[in-house]
Amino acid sequence: MGTRGQRRAEAERPAASLGETPMFLGEYRHGIDAKGRVFLPARYRSFFAAGAVLTRGLEPCLYLFTFPEWQQVAERIRQLPLTAPEAREWRRFFFGGAFDVVPDEQGRILIPASLRAYAGLEGQAVIVGVHTYLEIWSPSAWQGILERFQNGRIPPEHWIGLRV
Repeated sequence: MGTRGQRRAEAERPAASLGETPMFLGEYRHGIDAKGRVFLPARYRSFFAAGAVLTRGLEPCLYLFTFPEWQQVAERIRQLPLTAPEAREWRRFFFGGAFDVVPDEQGRILIPASLRAYAGLEGQAVIVGVHTYLEIWSPSAWQGILERFQNGRIPPEHWIGLRV
């Protein structure tokens, strides 16, 4: 099946959900055009049609939230005490790098130049479903994450401590 056929099949599969909340799963590779636009995975476009928030991730990646999920995350951050320097730094990092994005008719979002530079995005992106949001990675950075798991660089004891 060609690329167009794969896209159609991807779009026709129903997206997993937790009631009204989408559950984002999988790994998708898409090109980034000269203007900095990237296609969202077809099966998830409807969740972002009204707009979304794109911001810096903790690793050199980007986080893409639906508006309802963004509101929940933002509320948790808002509740952090202003008197705590770490909380103020987190707010600056997270909100200062955030942009409202709305997909165009073709399902693409524009990634601002500052965020492309932060995540090292040039020409290609890997979009990863992370349950309640999407992450956008450069292919090389994503490969590094996969290698950490595949080569056992993260010991099993680490996951036991997280209760996974």
